[in-house]
Amino acid sequence: MVHVTWNGRPFDAQQFKRALINKAISSAVEVVIERGRAAAASLVDPETGTHSLVFAWKTPSSGVRLTTSGSESFALALETRLDRARVGAPEGSNKSPVVYFAHASEDKVAARPIAEHLVANGIDVWFDEWEIGAGDSLRRKMDEGLEACTHFVVLLSSVALKKPWVNEEVDAGFVRRVEGSSKFIPLRLGLSLTELPPLLKGMLSPEISPENQPSLDSLVSQIHGVSAKPALGRAPRYVQRVEALAHLSPAAITIGTHMVRTSESGETFDPQLDFDDLAAATGLSPDDVEIGVLDLVEAGLLEESNTIGSTSVWPLGPLFITFDPHVHDWRPSDDAKTLAATMVNLGQDQYSPTDLNAELRWARRRMNAALHAVRAAGLADCHDFMDGEDWAVSHLMVTAHTRRAARG
Repeated sequence: MVHVTWNGRPFDAQQFKRALINKAISSAVEVVIERGRAAAASLVDPETGTHSLVFAWKTPSSGVRLTTSGSESFALALETRLDRARVGAPEGSNKSPVVYFAHASEDKVAARPIAEHLVANGIDVWFDEWEIGAGDSLRRKMDEGLEACTHFVVLLSSVALKKPWVNEEVDAGFVRRVEGSSKFIPLRLGLSLTELPPLLKGMLSPEISPENQPSLDSLVSQIHGVSAKPALGRAPRYVQRVEALAHLSPAAITIGTHMVRTSESGETFDPQLDFDDLAAATGLSPDDVEIGVLDLVEAGLLEESNTIGSTSVWPLGPLFITFDPHVHDWRPSDDAKTLAATMVNLGQDQYSPTDLNAELRWARRRMNAALHAVRAAGLADCHDFMDGEDWAVSHLMVTAHTRRAARG
């Protein structure tokens, strides 16, 4: 008898598949980060004549956030280049939506009227019985449909979840979502949320039925990007709007500002606060604290841990890069370039932050924010060791990116 093991445990096909999918998603995220940095590599800021820094980090939704220290003109040029590189279409793109509609053949009776409703409302749909003719290669036709789609829609039922072919399509749709090539919309047909696979439970999965007109109209609105969000009201009196942080909600700005102001070291985990702490310190209501934290977590700026009775949050490196210029008298993006220049000027290939700070003599809080910026901008190879030193990065190695930043 043959016993198959994986990672020292009895082989589990479903667990193995989930691990492969997670690995594929993680790899795709890294590819997107590298593409984003590569897209900016040869761009020169038209207002300064130098290479502006581009920061990239992962977000919990398997996405990537890109920000830049450059001018608005540089940001627009970068957005255009990213669009051409298919890292993701810019918001406001006029490209007409194209849906790849995945479903089980047993659900065809329900799937067909849904597809017809989308087409009738100005949405092009790749639907197998409309696209695949006699003698056509199924795989080639499906690949063509996936490559062209702006939205991957899958009709999930108890039957569809058991279909290997549907699961392969879902895997492909996930990869395109991570790459930023298309949006991923799971629809539930007679399926409860608890029956969804783990990868889909964290996504909004509306229930749909060809007989339910509101659910069909809602799907059309989502694909066309019609927002149900009400008009923006006036900010509460305790919130000061910062134009450079306009992409964040007022509650998120208030919480982020408080976190970086009270952090003594500028390291991850400093400070660790629960929702009651944040409400007491900021004057926000419990609901606003919850929403503000959610905004920051989804932006990859905070991390949270849920324990019985409370939720604790702490900063991640990008929080200091984003908020320090509005709270302190230093800019991590400028300091990152100074660190790069210092490494190049000293003439060594590798450094500890202690060595570098012996030259710069910055406060530990400022130095750690600069180290976060070096890592996020890819200005050096950064390594972390358990060496007892309280630095955001333990060791830095000089690269071509370091030298280019130093020249700028």
